[in-house]
Amino acid sequence: MLHDLIDVDLVIPIYNEEAVLMTFHQNLRSVLDKLPYHFWLYYVNDGSRDHTQEYLEQLAASDPRVKPINLSKNFGHQAALTAGLERTRTRL
Repeated sequence: MLHDLIDVDLVIPIYNEEAVLMTFHQNLRSVLDKLPYHFWLYYVNDGSRDHTQEYLEQLAASDPRVKPINLSKNFGHQAALTAGLERTRTRL
């Protein structure tokens, strides 16, 4: 008997990660796709000054699990985590 997959929300704060974002996402997907859960990936762009935001838009267009959140400036790691947690769908 098949069961509904459990939703798991991941909040991933990022800052100026254009050099590694696509590879990171590909590697993350290769692991998550093997697990028996439905993942939502909340990438929180903490005011990056490079092309991170554009890369996030590309990821969201190609992977419906990606939910980009763009902060207007760099607020720091904790604020980025909080912003992501406030947007997640799963309730604790």
